[in-house]
Amino acid sequence: MARVLLIQPWNYHDEGVVEHDLSQEWRNGPYSLVLLATILRNHDHEVRLVDLMRDMVASRGDFSQCLFILSQSIKEFRPDIIGFGFFSVHYLEVQKAVKYARKTCREIGITPIFIAGGIHASTEPVKTIKDLDFDYSFIGEADIGILDIAEGKTLNLIPGVCGKNTISLEKGIQTEVLDDLPFPDWSFCDYKFYSFPSFSKIKFKAVRTLDLMMGRGCVYKCAFCAYPALSSVRFYSAGYLVNQICQMAKDYHIDSVYFIDSTIGNNRRLLIEFCELMLQQKLEEKVEWYANMRPNQVNEELLKLMWRAGCRFLFYGFESGSQSVLDSMNKGMDVRYNYFTAELHKKLKFPYHASIILGYPGETEEDIGKTFEFVRAIQPPIMGVNWYVPLPGSPDYDLLREKGIITIDSPFEWRRIGEVNNAHVYADVEEVKFRELFAEMERFAYNDVPKLRQSIW
Repeated sequence: MARVLLIQPWNYHDEGVVEHDLSQEWRNGPYSLVLLATILRNHDHEVRLVDLMRDMVASRGDFSQCLFILSQSIKEFRPDIIGFGFFSVHYLEVQKAVKYARKTCREIGITPIFIAGGIHASTEPVKTIKDLDFDYSFIGEADIGILDIAEGKTLNLIPGVCGKNTISLEKGIQTEVLDDLPFPDWSFCDYKFYSFPSFSKIKFKAVRTLDLMMGRGCVYKCAFCAYPALSSVRFYSAGYLVNQICQMAKDYHIDSVYFIDSTIGNNRRLLIEFCELMLQQKLEEKVEWYANMRPNQVNEELLKLMWRAGCRFLFYGFESGSQSVLDSMNKGMDVRYNYFTAELHKKLKFPYHASIILGYPGETEEDIGKTFEFVRAIQPPIMGVNWYVPLPGSPDYDLLREKGIITIDSPFEWRRIGEVNNAHVYADVEEVKFRELFAEMERFAYNDVPKLRQSIW
């Protein structure tokens, strides 16, 4: 039996922030770590999850207090394995946490295995080990690999586990039948912190929400996305999902769930079966649900069914109103679907979030003008504007690095997703002009859209 300590890093935006209004903040819980903890516990291993994101907020932004909590957890638990799950945006925070954790381990005389997981570790395993001082890194999913490690198997022989001297970078063995996995036990973390009644997800009302997934992988290969690097496409069954929602509502007192899949439209038959089962069990009367979708995956009949089954909000990555930009992104979609879907939602009075990316490589001022035309035409109820930042693991990142546009791997750049100050401009637009256009788009999103929402929606 192994003692496994799983760690979620903190959000650097929370450092130094004394007061938080959780009713206005959207925070996704450590879904993957909670699932791994559940799997390990069900195989009789001792597991503890240290959620430094929650701890940083509870510590009122006190960085030293957060590291103290990490140190005390290590001293009390004395783990055999310490695992971090993180995204590129958390790179610098993980670097600090690993350094502090190793110092604590030396002080108490233990030598646990340090292993990294998540999208960044999967796409940059060798650099993750070297730069962040890990012993090993997972490539792909860790459901099976983490058990192999906990049960003492030779690490260099475990598929998907990359070590300092590893030559093969093969992915880990994946769980073929997702229904074989247990429901994540959210009691491993402070789930009330994540399900605190908040307006941040759908704006129209405060909801108590936790996350779940309809499946893994994505049939699309958008050039800016690193998600396809992790998983092949597989899905849970409709029965599994509905039973999981029932259990979540009963155990965690939530009133809604959010599907964190990049899109739940990859398996239309499953989506329809799920909706029909929600209706059969009258679960839509107790639990609402929200999700991400692609504009080319919906029609009026499907949206009406989803609404009857309890779906009350969808998030769309429209990205751009320019066909040439969508083509460059490898979206695999005609821009007319963006207009069609937005008009359909307005007709049905079905709330949604319109997400836009500005600054894509090769994007021109004319392209941005078409995006302005698009958002002004559709008048979305909620809208977000993102400043393009290439992320490790995405085809974009590799291409920009090959072209010499990215000359250094900078974690300071990765953490600027959507931010404006000091961010690099990748579009074919003069920087001063681009900043003016971005600011104008933000004014529309955060000043005009709320007024439109009140008058139209």
